[in-house]
Amino acid sequence: MNTEFEPARLSDVEELLALFRLQYGDSYPLPSGTDAEAMAAAIANPIPSWLVYRDNGRIITTIMAEIATEDRLARTQSLIVHPDARGRGLARKAVGALADMLLSSGHIDSAYGKSRTSSTAAQRMMLSNGFAAMGIFPNAHKIDSQETVLLTVKHADGVLEQRQAVHKVPAELERLVTAVENSLGMPVRPEFVPATEYDTRRGDTEFELLDAPHFVSRTFDNQVLDPYRRFYPLHKPNMLITDADGAFDVYARLTKHDGYGTIIGATPSGLAIAPHLGQIVAKLNDAGAAYVETIAPLSAFEELSALLAHGFLPAAMYPAMRREGELFQDYVVMARTMQPLDFRGLAIDEAFRPFTEQYIDLWSQRHLDTSGVFR
Repeated sequence: MNTEFEPARLSDVEELLALFRLQYGDSYPLPSGTDAEAMAAAIANPIPSWLVYRDNGRIITTIMAEIATEDRLARTQSLIVHPDARGRGLARKAVGALADMLLSSGHIDSAYGKSRTSSTAAQRMMLSNGFAAMGIFPNAHKIDSQETVLLTVKHADGVLEQRQAVHKVPAELERLVTAVENSLGMPVRPEFVPATEYDTRRGDTEFELLDAPHFVSRTFDNQVLDPYRRFYPLHKPNMLITDADGAFDVYARLTKHDGYGTIIGATPSGLAIAPHLGQIVAKLNDAGAAYVETIAPLSAFEELSALLAHGFLPAAMYPAMRREGELFQDYVVMARTMQPLDFRGLAIDEAFRPFTEQYIDLWSQRHLDTSGVFR
């Protein structure tokens, strides 16, 4: 670890709050920069995850990671360099120091970060610290306008060598898998075959959406017990979509300020709700979602086929995201944006080109006719 950085202390909380206010005013959206109790809890985590850099006793740089302890996964965030200290390379060093600390701790198998497309500086900062480009989240966050965000991932030593081999993948994922293979390799190259066809006609099932975060979270904990169906690291549901007969429950999360939606889990199973995905997405769209994503194992051929049939496209891949037994499973981020793609003016590093181009091509094939007019 870079010895210039050191773990934050509980006594640093007030100074850290002041640094966040200096940088963001009152607009920072996460508890890690606004809630003293949440910040103290993060600093006190047995897995060190918050670093600071001091100059003459004053904190001038901070970075932390949100930890999914049971999943052995971390998400980097909350990087701030004091305005007086910029231009010294501290941001890049902070990312490297945090990644080294997390991935050498013995508690974390992989760490990921998301980068904006307003400039390539943050992207290159991640790439220069050994993070690999793994995909895009098209129109995922509303910052100034709806903005595409980029995914980077870094693994602890030896993790990528323990990935589960997948032998059959829907053909529409070929370019995504190939991009990952070219960057990080694959245990075997799968066979790419046509996806299973699913009927996408909307039925007459009546669905309602319940927006009650605490109730939904408790219900999810009590009803969705299968570890596979519960797996969506660092995401907790705040909405429940259910049919009138109570036969299907879909757990989702929507952050209304940026229109970012995630389908987290379902009962009785993901495939059981497949015929209703169109209605489910429509409900989330009505509630304010401009973008909806979900994740599925690369090995889940039928689930991926159902998502493809309902307009979800492969946007990113997370190699070795989850351990099952002795091996790690690769996961795919399947995304559906309710707005036309417009990548003009975005700053995207060359490392992300294969992921961007494959998504644009798939989206265009699905949504544009030969004359370029929206259907």
